[in-house]
Amino acid sequence: MAREKTKEAKISDYVMGISLCAVTLSDGRAGVAYTDRKAIPWGCSIYDELPKVGVPAEEFINMFDSNDTLTRSLGMATINACINEWDRATHNVSPTSATKATATKGTFKAVDVMEEVEMSKSDVVGMVGYFDPMIDDIKKQSKELYIFEQERMPETFSPEKIPELLPKCDVLLISATTIMNRTYDSIIKYAKTNKVVILGPSTPICPEAFPEVKVFGATIVTPDAIKIVYHGGGTRNLYKEKAGKKVTLVVKN
Repeated sequence: MAREKTKEAKISDYVMGISLCAVTLSDGRAGVAYTDRKAIPWGCSIYDELPKVGVPAEEFINMFDSNDTLTRSLGMATINACINEWDRATHNVSPTSATKATATKGTFKAVDVMEEVEMSKSDVVGMVGYFDPMIDDIKKQSKELYIFEQERMPETFSPEKIPELLPKCDVLLISATTIMNRTYDSIIKYAKTNKVVILGPSTPICPEAFPEVKVFGATIVTPDAIKIVYHGGGTRNLYKEKAGKKVTLVVKN
């Protein structure tokens, strides 16, 4: 899907930041993806050669198949630059005609993903990844919350508990980081609900690739995002500086 939407664009610039990786394309598109700092190798110079700018975007998309954490993140950022577009004509962070074509599969809104997630006091919610700002609100709205997280965090379960607990979940929130670390397929196979949400700055708005997902919560960015990532900024900084916006696609039944 992303390769079909490169439109022969080339890599204008990129940055491997401490919170995000970012890519800008020669036609003005831009994308970001999460930086998994814990998976980065130690060393003062971890690459013998750096990726080149000016190459076709498809070369960076191919990096998604890499075993290296940072280059895989650059690949994901490039995929998102091609799929999650902004309106370059008006310089607004809003759906372009390409993204609107995706939106024919559902309702596209510039809102936080949790505004579009349906849950009730009888629901058991599963969260794969630790989304701290959401936890208290979800607990208030649901019967129970299972959080699955690799790192030891308060009130979380190890991913080893997924086969046992995930089938009990009525609503499932999955971090898009699972796409990047290649655990998504091993997680989604245990889902017994059709209320599946994928969220986070790495999220590609692509129902064709993830037909089981009901809601996509992504971040669309302008080229100014790369400056913020250069300076060590993350998603909150993107939103604060108006270089990024939360967007949600609710897929039609």
